[in-house]
Amino acid sequence: MTTNIHIDLLKHHPGCIPRLAKIWHELFGKQWEPDTSVETIIAWLHGCLNDQLPLTYVALHRGTPIGMCSLEINDGIRPDLMPWLCDLCVDLLHQKSGVGRLLVTAIQNKAKALGFNQLYLFVLDLAMIN
Repeated sequence: MTTNIHIDLLKHHPGCIPRLAKIWHELFGKQWEPDTSVETIIAWLHGCLNDQLPLTYVALHRGTPIGMCSLEINDGIRPDLMPWLCDLCVDLLHQKSGVGRLLVTAIQNKAKALGFNQLYLFVLDLAMIN
């Protein structure tokens, strides 16, 4: 089901940032970080236009951004552990289609290419919040 999906570094698609920020805000911001504005996420994503940490991959469906995943040195939870896979989000219309798996694989491959043998992940169970 992942046909017509292209995974690439966000640095090659900076025009996707506003849409990705809206996806992040819809999926995480409203429930997990309600005080974080779309503008704040846009500014953060501009800091991820790299091929070194921090970096972000974008999933494109026929050229339209539908998801993202980031690799960061520290996610603010455990500064003694690095790097962190974070901010994996896929637009609701494309969830459960393998897009998330493609993004995670891209992050894993990049982490390995950067010399890391492990990745760390924080998972928030939104059901616990509601």
